[in-house]
Amino acid sequence: MSFFNLFRVLNRKARRSLSGKVKQQSRMSSVSSSSQDVSYTSSTTSSKYRYDGGRRYHGDEKVAYLLPNDNEEDDRMHQQHWLVALAFGSHFDSPVQAELEKGINVLDSACGPATWAMQMAKAYPKSKVYGTDISERFPDSIKPSNCEFLVHNIVENPPFPDDHFGFIHQRFLLLGIAKKDWPQILAHHMRTLKPGGWIELTELSYAKLVNAGPKAQLTFDCAITVMNKGGMDIDLANNLEPMLKDAGFVNVQTRSFDMPMNHGGKIGELFWEDFQQGYHSARPIWAKIHPDIAAPGNFEKYIEETGEECKQYQTCVPFTRAYAQKPLA
Repeated sequence: MSFFNLFRVLNRKARRSLSGKVKQQSRMSSVSSSSQDVSYTSSTTSSKYRYDGGRRYHGDEKVAYLLPNDNEEDDRMHQQHWLVALAFGSHFDSPVQAELEKGINVLDSACGPATWAMQMAKAYPKSKVYGTDISERFPDSIKPSNCEFLVHNIVENPPFPDDHFGFIHQRFLLLGIAKKDWPQILAHHMRTLKPGGWIELTELSYAKLVNAGPKAQLTFDCAITVMNKGGMDIDLANNLEPMLKDAGFVNVQTRSFDMPMNHGGKIGELFWEDFQQGYHSARPIWAKIHPDIAAPGNFEKYIEETGEECKQYQTCVPFTRAYAQKPLA
């Protein structure tokens, strides 16, 4: 079986096993769910959500996340997980392989539907993997015994003790975190990471597309307009290294990959599929900024034309992984 076919099989399995009923209360064994630092949400509390264009979004004004919060978005994130692993050739870059095999505490911060957390828990059964997210999007019972989940707002102080984790993983919060909140988030990670432990962040940049044609650029400019309004960092991928250094982390390393859009073989096809799903997720945003493009019929045509343009221009989106270490003393 080719790697691509294996990818498809794994992706289908991930969708079947990770999509389902989520729990209303976390059953974390070592963290009290009564902590005042944790903000719980319930799928039955409609005030926590808003609906636009047939999609469900966070309803809390304190939550900056721009993309939907529904099953369709979870499916996109499942596939995105395997796409990133295929592009970078691994699930992480930090030098923690030996520690994971021996057994450490791992945090998947803002885990979404928990694809990465589940994968790591299965691959490293001696380690304990925790996943946190603003919504209960993670699995209920279909999960490894060494994997636990908690609803938590990443901006708030997490209910974990100091020096608790050997490895912290976090990615794709470009559209979910205001620039002003990043120092506080990294300070929380610094507190809960043990001395000598590693943190790894993966992000992309909306500010510096590679070989962008006019339609692709307009697409990103639309997102940039909304991001600027929300005070988000449009060039987050390129700012990870200085952010980590400013937060006090050392031994900062980065690795970048220009993700092809609708060209360059299977990776480009998969990323374009992911991006099309993102297009549809952002349709309510398009409707406010470019209502002519978002109109029925026009929108689908625009997406198709953008895909052909990306193929012609060889357009890519920069992705960056950055990992760093908490000082030993």
